[in-house]
Amino acid sequence: MKKVLILYKFLPQYRIEFFDNLRTELLKKNINLTLIYGKLKNRNSSKADERDLEWATYRENKIIKLGGVELIWQPCMDIASKYDLIVVEQANSLLVNYILLLRSKFTSLKFAFWGHGANLQDDLNSPRNRFKYFFVNKVDYWFAYTEGVKKFLLAKKVKDADISVLNNSIDTKTLSQQYESISKSQVDDIKVDLGIDSKNIAIYCGGIYKEKQIDFLLEASKKIKEEVNDFHLLVLGSGPDSYKVTEESKKSNFIHYIGAKFGKERVPYFKMSSLFLMPGLVGLAILDSFATQTPMVTTDYPFHSPEIEYLSNNINGLMTENNLNSFSSEVIKLYKNPIEIDKLKLGCKESSKLYSTENMVKNFVKGVENCLAK
Repeated sequence: MKKVLILYKFLPQYRIEFFDNLRTELLKKNINLTLIYGKLKNRNSSKADERDLEWATYRENKIIKLGGVELIWQPCMDIASKYDLIVVEQANSLLVNYILLLRSKFTSLKFAFWGHGANLQDDLNSPRNRFKYFFVNKVDYWFAYTEGVKKFLLAKKVKDADISVLNNSIDTKTLSQQYESISKSQVDDIKVDLGIDSKNIAIYCGGIYKEKQIDFLLEASKKIKEEVNDFHLLVLGSGPDSYKVTEESKKSNFIHYIGAKFGKERVPYFKMSSLFLMPGLVGLAILDSFATQTPMVTTDYPFHSPEIEYLSNNINGLMTENNLNSFSSEVIKLYKNPIEIDKLKLGCKESSKLYSTENMVKNFVKGVENCLAK
């Protein structure tokens, strides 16, 4: 039986189903999966979405700080020789990656990256990205998040045969089912609790930190409220900038800070909302939008994650210029033309069929088989 190890620096709740299914499907191929994960101890841990997994192995990350740089050591070298393939997240800060990469050059170990190819939240020509590019074509295999990542890797001289496109996803199937199961009375009860008597409701659901442009969101909401009298904004999530939402919700009777919600408990808030507003960084949240038929309005923010590729402008969502006037005016237009929102909802419903955990697992399994066969 072949053995595969995946190292993950922390385990977010949205990855649980993926890893469970991946383990099951690999066993069908006579491949045993080990998952070693750590936990975060920096600002991202305030997003409150870390989980544990019974069959996986938790090992405490060792944090090393050099000036303003935080490096992470993931303990695994004592068992690394037991595996045929080790898959790691592609990140400059993960120290063990460099040792495993070197080891793979002198042993039969296969070593693979899973990631974006570049840090898309940084200038593509920054020193950190140039350092990252040096290692891009040094590994045995690549698990690329999206087709766009694959194109980037090909341009960096990674062989086509050494890349699997995962179409990074979440469990859209279950989320869609949960959305359909929510009754009108459930939604109405929550609206009463929040003091909302309106159909013109928008949602923000995600981490609350700088790159999400929370200040932008709050200011845009005020502009929207000036033109759409019964507009309300629901904010779900947590993070270092949560206090900004809390303070604004105390001053504004149309901004409601719900806090962190996961799984089915967040679905009624999507059900009562007609638009998903996320002017800053967009990642997997685009799939929440599709599965709940809540069209996303975002901006051409320069540092989106690869999943922004899934957005088809004016078909399953809307992308505006990255400024308050453009963003708020387009949202206002949609609320004043609900037929346009309905069209986008149909686009979301169709798009939700394209991206799923099941398909992502299939793509990952095929990649593991391809790599091990090299």
